Amino acid sequence: MIDQVIPSVIKDAAERGTDFETVYKVVVRALAEAFPSPGAQYAAAGLAGRRSLMQREGGCVDAKAAAVLYAGAHTTKAAHPETVRKAAREQRLISMKDGLGEILFPLWQFKVEEGGVLPGLARVLKQLALRPGHSEITPFVFFLQPHRRLGTSPLAALRAGKVNEVLEAVNEYND
Repeated sequence: MIDQVIPSVIKDAAERGTDFETVYKVVVRALAEAFPSPGAQYAAAGLAGRRSLMQREGGCVDAKAAAVLYAGAHTTKAAHPETVRKAAREQRLISMKDGLGEILFPLWQFKVEEGGVLPGLARVLKQLALRPGHSEITPFVFFLQPHRRLGTSPLAALRAGKVNEVLEAVNEYND
C-alpha cells in the first residue's frame, strides 16, 4: 500500500506546483520524525547531506555529459559514457549513484574550458581510496571541506596546482 500512496501524494504535490526542494525536505523530515531510531536518523540525515554535496561547485552531470567534458577539445578521444564509467571504477574520476542508480559525476573535477580533469586528480583519488572506510561519498567530503594543513579545501588546492600538498592532506584525512 505504501508504494502506491506515497508516489501518488508526491505526484499530486508536483502537479499542484510544489517545487522539488520543498517536497524533498518534507519527505526527509517525515522519515526522520516517523523513525526515531539512531539508524533511521542517520539514514535520513545522509539523504540530505548526500544531496547537498552533490549540488556544490556546479553540481553533477550524467555520464554522457561527463564523457564530453572528459574528452574536451581532444579530437582523437571519443566522448563515450562508458569511458567515464570505467575511469570512475579505476579511481581516475569521482562518481556517485543517484537515488535511481544512475551514475553522476561532479562537474568540479573537470577542466571545463579545455577538457580533461584537474591535474593530479587520479593520483589523489587512488591514494584516497586506500584510506579506511572509503566509500563513494569520501571524495566529495574530502575535496569540498576545508583542510587545516592546506588552509583551504583540497579542491581549491588542486585547482592551484598543489598536488603534492593535497596528497599529504590525504595521509592526514580521517573521514
